[in-house]
Amino acid sequence: MWKPANLIVIAGRTLTDQEAWWHEFKKELHDQCNGKLDGDWLTMVCRVVYSIAFNDDPRHIARLAHAVFRLQRLKLGGAAHRIHMRRPRSNQCRGASRPRR
Repeated sequence: MWKPANLIVIAGRTLTDQEAWWHEFKKELHDQCNGKLDGDWLTMVCRVVYSIAFNDDPRHIARLAHAVFRLQRLKLGGAAHRIHMRRPRSNQCRGASRPRR
């Protein structure tokens, strides 16, 4: 299992290894997308990715995930969640929108 090089303390509480992994993954993916991500979508992606990549560096996995999301749709829970991104030259992205009804 991956462990942070230094303990991560937020609001006076030291994060567990899993919490630290999630924190690092979310921070890196958020940074890759210039802060334009839906929080619920990001949490859902984190749950899925953590279950298969908990041994790997979360920042590296976030960079890989970002590259994949730029190229294709992500299908989770039977529903297609599309990441809406601007043209690659702008290097910005937004989280998946909720399905229209």
